[in-house]
Amino acid sequence: MAITLDEVLALGESWCDTLRHGGTIAEREAFFLHHPARIYVQESGVSMTLDEHHAYHEQFASQHLVLGDFVLAQLSDEPERVRAIGSFYWEAHFPDTDGRPPLRCIVGEDWIIERTPEGLKFVLWMNTLHHFLPDSAVDRLTLD
Repeated sequence: MAITLDEVLALGESWCDTLRHGGTIAEREAFFLHHPARIYVQESGVSMTLDEHHAYHEQFASQHLVLGDFVLAQLSDEPERVRAIGSFYWEAHFPDTDGRPPLRCIVGEDWIIERTPEGLKFVLWMNTLHHFLPDSAVDRLTLD
């Protein structure tokens, strides 16, 4: 059975829930086929462990994520793999009250996903771009 767009979006939503609701590193690690998992940020050449990714996201008081459009390319039947390319809107609010606006960004995603007996797992996760919106607090933030 081919991996469907609905399945990929459900996986993405489940991942985003761990950021929205303060999920643990162990919860995020479970989304990946290979351990230790890494997230690759193409535009800067940085790769992040899930510990580093977690520490980065811990600086925010709240986060709002909305999956955008994704397209799929079936890669193989054995193992069953798909490439999912798309984006999501990410808004992160800082805990301080100095009037700093939230970070607002469109994040490009390029994922290789495999069906396993436990469900879908990320084989490779690449952030392809971070397009910060004009009213974003990006001037006070670094991705590496």
